[in-house]
Amino acid sequence: MSTFILATVGSSTLINVRRGLDLPDDCLPDERQVVGFLRQRDPADRICGAEINSISHLLNGQQLSVGRVGPPASLHLLVSDTTDGAWSGRVLQQYFRKRSGIEAVEWETVPGLNGDDARSFAHRGLRSLVKLAAKHLKQARERDPAGPHVIDATGGYKAQISLAGLIGQALKVPVVYLFERFPHCIEMPPMPVDFDRSLWIEHYWLFHWLSEEALLPAHRVRRSDVDPSLWDLLDRETVDDTEYLALSPVLELMHQGFDLLPPTDLTPPPDSGRDPQSKLHINEDHMHHAPHGSRERLDRLAQLPWVTLVEPITYENTAVAGRVKTGGTATLDEIYVVHGDGEKGLKIRLRTTCRTNAERLWCLEQLKLEMTR
Repeated sequence: MSTFILATVGSSTLINVRRGLDLPDDCLPDERQVVGFLRQRDPADRICGAEINSISHLLNGQQLSVGRVGPPASLHLLVSDTTDGAWSGRVLQQYFRKRSGIEAVEWETVPGLNGDDARSFAHRGLRSLVKLAAKHLKQARERDPAGPHVIDATGGYKAQISLAGLIGQALKVPVVYLFERFPHCIEMPPMPVDFDRSLWIEHYWLFHWLSEEALLPAHRVRRSDVDPSLWDLLDRETVDDTEYLALSPVLELMHQGFDLLPPTDLTPPPDSGRDPQSKLHINEDHMHHAPHGSRERLDRLAQLPWVTLVEPITYENTAVAGRVKTGGTATLDEIYVVHGDGEKGLKIRLRTTCRTNAERLWCLEQLKLEMTR
């Protein structure tokens, strides 16, 4: 097993080094000189800064809820989108590289995470932090599923540290913090935070689009297509007199959390054994006014081996390209989906071979992907 530490980075090392070397506040000291200066100190010395103090404490073999952490370890440092942040990333990388028990050290800028623009910080910067944290924790799990994996939220802006706690909660990763006078890092307690997975599945079309493209013209999303509990959480930006929608940091976290952690209590339903064409129950007279691409969608749904019936029901006023209805059915084997072309939608009833909730949930997870293709 190998420890993976994802650390948020602030400017404490730079501030402390300036004080220790009696340098002016606008000076960026020579990086090699600073690394030599820091390596002559005890890593627990406060002059080394919050990041070195906390990471060194962790690598001494601290016991966390996921087990004991320590070498061998790899570090990934997330720094602010500033000149000071890049300097800190380079210095910390050189300081930790080739130290005993450390296999790899990388640093990366979080776009938009700076104090120049409050709106950019709150939306672009914090959203970028969520996406990068999810990305690197996912990669760490793929490399070494056993871990342990840890978020060190000691360094950085206060909002960055607070959000790191939520990220850890959503992604099931322990978050640690080193208070100045404590002898070791403390693990933040679990918070009563949870999200509704069924709500995410129904709105996967919106989450997926905004997470990949960042912005979506507001006129392309009808308010009636979005659950009220999500609508008010969407960010709004105006560019060249056009209003755009964007995921807030909380919604980005919801999306990344569910995408990274698929449910474990799922069971594939049995194969129906039926020919796809025999599953289609279509009144051709009603298809003349169907949304563009309806026939292709119906054929693809009929190809799913666990589907036994595909039946268009009604037209809907929707701009959504494709969505899944997670509720509103009387039996386990019935699921509704909506195919749209950006102007109108076609509600489709599916009969499946599902016999249990675990099988039904498996189908819903598969359909959320199918309906966004």
